Amino acid sequence: MAGAGARVGLITALASRADIPIFPVLGVGGRRAAFALAALPGVRVVDHPRAAALLLVVGRPTRALLRPLLVVHDLLPPPRATVWWQVGAGGEDLVAALPSTVIATTGEVAGLRTVFGDLVSGRRPSDRPALPDIEPAPWRGIGPYGQGGSGMTGGVPFGRPLPSRSADPDGLELDELPLHVGPLFPPLPPGLELHLEVQGDVLRRASVGENPFTRWPGDPALGPLDTSDFLGALDAPVMVAHLELARARHHLRWAASAVALHGLRAEAHRLRHLAERVCVGDHPSVVALARRLGRCRSLASTMAGIGVLDGGDAPPGPVARAGGRGHDARLDDPAYEGLGFEPVVHVAGDAWDRFLQRVGEAAQALELAGRAGDRLRSPGPPVEGPRGLLDASEVPPSQKLLSLLPDLLEGQEWGDAMTTIISLDIDVEEAAAGAEVQALVEP
Repeated sequence: MAGAGARVGLITALASRADIPIFPVLGVGGRRAAFALAALPGVRVVDHPRAAALLLVVGRPTRALLRPLLVVHDLLPPPRATVWWQVGAGGEDLVAALPSTVIATTGEVAGLRTVFGDLVSGRRPSDRPALPDIEPAPWRGIGPYGQGGSGMTGGVPFGRPLPSRSADPDGLELDELPLHVGPLFPPLPPGLELHLEVQGDVLRRASVGENPFTRWPGDPALGPLDTSDFLGALDAPVMVAHLELARARHHLRWAASAVALHGLRAEAHRLRHLAERVCVGDHPSVVALARRLGRCRSLASTMAGIGVLDGGDAPPGPVARAGGRGHDARLDDPAYEGLGFEPVVHVAGDAWDRFLQRVGEAAQALELAGRAGDRLRSPGPPVEGPRGLLDASEVPPSQKLLSLLPDLLEGQEWGDAMTTIISLDIDVEEAAAGAEVQALVEP
């Protein structure tokens, strides 16, 4: 018995030092901390809550995210625990709906390690379920057979809707299933909710659901967005080098997500670490990286010809430039005069050109940062942000791109649809902030 106890103790000790499997849920202001999370040593960000031991809430949850958050919490297998990285003020009342939450220092792995070690050793009890164990839809006793519908196959048997029939492109009558994904579904952008009609793996119709970051009456403001470095340039002077380093960091983080979607985990890991420490001296490394990725046939074969969008239909920014529209606010910005700036432009307008566009712009941004020295940019609009044109009087790029999704996704296979969505670099929180400002401006 003593030997068995020693073996259990050894296994427990080894388990507590293993990489921490974490499923993150992003709230308001959580994007930056979540990007850094994947680069922390000893942390393993997983793609499904069933593979996680810790649920990490990053930023302030919203009321619309509360129910999905509770569902995700209960998907974690016991033993499980919840940790909150608080960003900004507010959110305590919503987080209190979870059974037990540890508040840890944002961006540090020590607090996560402590909770995980206590959990696997048994010093900390597993979280109890957050939701009652009841059927998601009433069906018992309804219908002649108690199956929830009228007749053998009518209604919603066992609380699950039946497929309808519709013609596919070949003229066959096939089942068409309603499918709801999001707002906490990787690899979709955090907060994106899609309502789909699917035949096999083909999306016949798609629509975008409600934005969960939309502010309810009485809620605090959204707070700092991921583009805050660039938004600040609307009202205050900022160094050009600082803006360009932030641009390179953003594009490299995005590229890490894009290559991870296509299974290049090691490359994604290198990109995340490079993004978190990027500096002007990394320009040769990023140029070499852009060339290597540009020659990657596996990436090109899965992105080329997917999600084609003409530059004239896209909001000004990298997506439009990848489709042949060369507009860039830096061309008319006096702070960039004499730096030799010319926009990077591609012509195909597909997911592959959008990938090459952003990697190329990351390398160009580091070159501009090196040339700019201590040059200051005067405050005022417009500012060329990493997703496109930023101006207090204009709809932000993400809001426009969200409106394009239904037409872009229609008729695509599932994998191509995910590739298309990731290639657009949509920030749902930015779209909510833009809609809020637009509602204040419009009568």
